[in-house]
Amino acid sequence: MLEHKRIVLTGGPSSGKTSLLNHIQHPDIHCFEEVSRGVISKALAKGTTQPFLDNPLGFSEALFERRLHDYFEDKKNKMHVYDRGIHDVVAYLNAIGDEVPCGMLNDCSTYCYDAVFVFPPWEAIFTQDAERMEVFEEAIHFHKALLETYTHFGMQCIEVPKSSIEERFRFILDHL
Repeated sequence: MLEHKRIVLTGGPSSGKTSLLNHIQHPDIHCFEEVSRGVISKALAKGTTQPFLDNPLGFSEALFERRLHDYFEDKKNKMHVYDRGIHDVVAYLNAIGDEVPCGMLNDCSTYCYDAVFVFPPWEAIFTQDAERMEVFEEAIHFHKALLETYTHFGMQCIEVPKSSIEERFRFILDHL
């Protein structure tokens, strides 16, 4: 961990990304939490029942803006770890067949991550809640879209094994 690195944790909903991120306690690592829960909570409070499906582009633009802001946040830490990246937004729009704004595509071509760790769908830990409305089959669909999108933008995807949080964290550190 000598040079600054941007690391993204990605994968379908409820695959263990946030649990791992919450586990990381290291002085050289700054973690950026998932921004979609906040965007979803605000939309639900305003009466929108399914923010992503009701307004895919507006929802996606809000996420993209926040994730891009995080990408450029100036921290002294040697490593930034993100719970989802800007490319996730493009993947989700692609997954539902919506058009992706060219500005997003340009940014995704320009701003990539040094490592992409993909958390595969894992039915044993999959849960739904007020902000996670997808069913497991949708998680599989989004997972495939994420792999396609990150690969399309030239990043290698490293699949994180289905194991304990500590073992997953060790796996990531061993692959940096």
